[in-house]
Amino acid sequence: MAKAATAGAHGQRLVYGGHVIGIAASHLTRALPDLATILAWRSCDHLGPTFEGDLLRSEIILEELEPVDDGGLVHARIVVSAQAEDDDDPRRVLDWRLTALMP
Repeated sequence: MAKAATAGAHGQRLVYGGHVIGIAASHLTRALPDLATILAWRSCDHLGPTFEGDLLRSEIILEELEPVDDGGLVHARIVVSAQAEDDDDPRRVLDWRLTALMP
């Protein structure tokens, strides 16, 4: 007999961590619409689970702007928090440091 989707340790459906990273990248490109590409991941730590129905918020910290020919490198940190509808406080779920290229 198959187990229900809520039969896991947390009693609710988990969201794949790659989806959380994709949403964080989307938030970054909305904040920096001229971003050409993400060049490197310096670190990417999943701090806790994300569940179906959570609202995700990203805090984007520009740690360094490095000029290069015809553009610049953006060294950024994105901290993503998740909040369920019935939660009072958001919980941190992702801490991602990356380098991106701006034209």
